[in-house]
Amino acid sequence: MGLIFQILGAYLATVTSGVILKIPKYLLYQTGFIGALGYAVYLLCLHLRMENAVATLLGGIIIAFFSQIVARILKAPVTVFYIPSFFPLVPGAGVYKIAYYYIQGNAELAGQNVIESILVSGAIALSIFLVDSCLEITHHLKS
Repeated sequence: MGLIFQILGAYLATVTSGVILKIPKYLLYQTGFIGALGYAVYLLCLHLRMENAVATLLGGIIIAFFSQIVARILKAPVTVFYIPSFFPLVPGAGVYKIAYYYIQGNAELAGQNVIESILVSGAIALSIFLVDSCLEITHHLKS
């Protein structure tokens, strides 16, 4: 039951960030679905005891792939889907912990969180790069 609430929370976070970013209202539900689906994959990977960065990469690949597909179907810019949908995966808590542990004088834990936040951020960027590259390659192979 807790996973369902987390996925619903990811949906609401994605839709809310879409409202704040002023994406077109008719695209909010699709964006929320993409964000929730990516976060569900992320949670499933964590449940399977994968590392946080690997779980983020796999969830990000789902977000990037479905963002590309829905953007093409609805003839909308892909960034309309990317930006809000990645919000649930952004390492905000990790960045908070960096500051917290630094202020507490615990450089070791602050450093661990720096590395983890960099890995997660890199996983998000890598997921976009991989999907965009694969779709571009398949597009060129068709023509």
